[in-house]
Amino acid sequence: MDIAVTKKKKTNTKRYLVIVLIALPVLFAVRYLWFLGQADIAVDRNTMVFGEVKRDKFTVSVRGTGVLVPENIQWLSATVEAKVEKLIVKAGNVVKKGDLIVELSNPQLYQQLAEAKWEVEAMEAETKAARVAQESALQQQKASVLNAKLDYESGLLEYKAHSELIETGAVSKLAFERSRLAMDQFKERWISSQKELKKMEENLTAQNSARTARLNQTKKSLERTQQQVDDLQVRATMDSIVLEVPLEAGQRVTMGANIAKLAEQGLLIAELQVPEIQIRDVATGQRVIIDTRNSKFEGVVSRVDPAVINGNVQVDVAFSETLPDDARPDLSVDGEIKITEIADALYVDRPLFVQSKSNSAFYKLSEDGQFAERVEVKVGYGSVNQIQILEGLQVGDKIVTSDPTRFETYEKFRIN
Repeated sequence: MDIAVTKKKKTNTKRYLVIVLIALPVLFAVRYLWFLGQADIAVDRNTMVFGEVKRDKFTVSVRGTGVLVPENIQWLSATVEAKVEKLIVKAGNVVKKGDLIVELSNPQLYQQLAEAKWEVEAMEAETKAARVAQESALQQQKASVLNAKLDYESGLLEYKAHSELIETGAVSKLAFERSRLAMDQFKERWISSQKELKKMEENLTAQNSARTARLNQTKKSLERTQQQVDDLQVRATMDSIVLEVPLEAGQRVTMGANIAKLAEQGLLIAELQVPEIQIRDVATGQRVIIDTRNSKFEGVVSRVDPAVINGNVQVDVAFSETLPDDARPDLSVDGEIKITEIADALYVDRPLFVQSKSNSAFYKLSEDGQFAERVEVKVGYGSVNQIQILEGLQVGDKIVTSDPTRFETYEKFRIN
């Protein structure tokens, strides 16, 4: 008996597998083309820097670099032409007020001083001799006045006696008239001698004043010459550190030439250079942290220069506390100026070229981190490394903070 065998229908598994293998690359290619179509360009992730928006206490500060400079600087200068004999100190030495710094010499000045002393001595002797002669003449004139007075009194007595005797006839009229005339002459002579004495006294006073003025003038000339000789010994005018002595032994210096530069120790200020785009919020009285790279100390803004030089504005910082031992003139420092502090604020790492208090374009990352799209953001205060976000971003958003020049002309780009 024959048994019928039923043949099984052959499956299309192989065909389906081929279709799937062909469809997957097609789908992948379509998706990839769709993915590429969402952005104009692609940028390598390793070449970019990203920042995340945070909410916390936000300290607004501005950074600047500069140097420490003395607040009180004095240049010592030559008062006469001279030659440098000896340099006593060098730059960097600490000196006290009155300490010798440089010895100068001027032989001609020494000769002038000796001649001025001789002239003063001679004039003093002449003045003394003139006063003795004046006193002698004055005494003689006073004696003349006294004699004239006595003659007048004697003539007056004789006139009175004749006046009494003429009535009795004991004295002739001629004798009486002679006594009256003599009395009048003695009186006029006495008055005249008094006037002459007064004129003599006025004349002697004027002569003494003139001689005293000439003597004082000579003494002032002597004092000036003596001061010039004393100034050949150049001494420190305050407790200070010597910053510069631009001289050599044997060198000739002219009047007014600089001898030494002194800076008062302990009174230093910092001169910081702040970029002009960050200077708008800097004001006097703000707290400043100065970093010497070995130590940190605080100060306050004492002055903001009104001028911009080479894109920077100079800010002077004064100190009220004792400075550390490493603080010295011309020391390079970094300064951080504390503008304000906001207790609760949105902020993010500061993108390159973004200015504070402005509307700026940021590149915000998508949730999957594969795209960055331009968004308009309103920013507030800017700090050294962060900037405040007022509108346009939320906590957790990520943005591109690196140089945007490669993609700033595109609204959106892909991150590989």
